[in-house]
Amino acid sequence: MKKLLATTALVSSVALSSVSFAQTSITGSMDLTYRSTTGGTGQGDTFLGRETQVNLANKGKLSNGLDYAAGFSLEFDGMQTRAGTATTSVDNEGVYFNIINGGTTFHVGVDWIQNPRQDLIGSVGDLLDEVGEVSPGGTALITNYFGAREVKESMGVGIVQNFGNGLTGSAYYVPNYNNTGGNNNGASLNNVTGGTNGAYEIGLRGANIGGSGINLNLWKNEVEKTSGDAEGLNGRAYTIGYAKAPFSADIGKMKTTSVANVDTDTKLGQISYSINKDITASLARAETSRAGLAQDEKINSLMVGYSLGPVGLLFTASRVENAAGSATAADIDQFGLSLNTRF
Repeated sequence: MKKLLATTALVSSVALSSVSFAQTSITGSMDLTYRSTTGGTGQGDTFLGRETQVNLANKGKLSNGLDYAAGFSLEFDGMQTRAGTATTSVDNEGVYFNIINGGTTFHVGVDWIQNPRQDLIGSVGDLLDEVGEVSPGGTALITNYFGAREVKESMGVGIVQNFGNGLTGSAYYVPNYNNTGGNNNGASLNNVTGGTNGAYEIGLRGANIGGSGINLNLWKNEVEKTSGDAEGLNGRAYTIGYAKAPFSADIGKMKTTSVANVDTDTKLGQISYSINKDITASLARAETSRAGLAQDEKINSLMVGYSLGPVGLLFTASRVENAAGSATAADIDQFGLSLNTRF
């Protein structure tokens, strides 16, 4: 009997391996950046950065006829650390196991489900990543732009529903905010909001809705509040845009409410023009305010993207005024050049 079971297990293992290899794909990306920044609190810097990523994906059908998809990514961020998550993001990037029934996807994983970090406005470069998070002097307002921003970086379960006509909704729940799923069977909690705080995020994304050219985002997230907090950390985001070649434009508003019940409000917008099939230019702006601070933080950026097929170039020239809401900090000027490829 034991021999029979062992043989059956071996056959099953071989069969599963054969199916997996037949349906497995490997892709990747590489992003190399140059940045030069001056101003702020007397700081300035010129540096090179890198990010490389390998993605492994598998898909097929279950014995009951439903589809499944599973995969994970290995991301190497040049050893940059991320507060509140793993020491590096090597092993908590795009981990997912999905069961799919038509337009409905049941998801378990981390950093995969649709989320408000995915280009809320359609500028050729991401204003938050390309400018807000890499300026000297600490642009604290814009980098904390949207509530519980680490919901997507936490291990959880969710549902994604494709409604058709370009509309996709999602709901995501994490039992422990900022817990990336360490160790095989869980790990000590590492959330920064205390205890075993759960969190959720719901959203509706529209892309070229019904062929109209209209795009939209509606998002809400919240972390369960800890005893003694006035509020649970939460955020809301709303954007709407229109894109018909060669023009596109978006406007939006985001709001974060801290556990101390302090609001941070961001207004942002962009306008883009495709000069030809390979070159697109964008003007993007964000203005962020917080009660009790002397000034509103303002970011203006010119971005130009140049496509060479599998390789892209992105140039940014930006200015940050009143960084972190300061009335005395010098303006920050930043120039950036990124070389990107996908394979």
